[in-house]
Formats: sequence, structure tokens, C-alpha cells
Amino acid sequence: MARRKFDKQFKNSAVKLILEEGYSVKEVSQELEVHANSLYRWVQEVEEYGESAFPGNGTALADAQH
Repeated sequence: MARRKFDKQFKNSAVKLILEEGYSVKEVSQELEVHANSLYRWVQEVEEYGESAFPGNGTALADAQH
């Protein structure tokens, strides 16, 4: 199965559901069919880098730095 890619808007929307709307990671994970570990990583990136998170096409900031 091919690896799914998510754009910056999708990731920011998912993080917003968790941080601003009060949904749990488990709820968002089930609803959007995204692994919970990915959501935890996205939340961490937004908390650490703010608007600079997910540069380019939404790839992880760590990948962009390599």
C-alpha cells in the first residue's frame, strides 16, 4: 500500500481540531483515518515551530532540514 501524503492545510486543520476544538487525538485519528502517532508529531511541530511548521508541501520540518 502506498504511503499517504498530507498537505500543510490538512495537517493544520487536524492540529486545530485537537488544540483549539478540544477533540482527542484518538477521535481525530479515527475520523480522519490518520495514525495517532502522526497527529502527535504534527501537534509537536506546530507547538515548536508555529506557522513555520510543515514547510514546502507539508513535509515534516526535520525532513526539510536534511
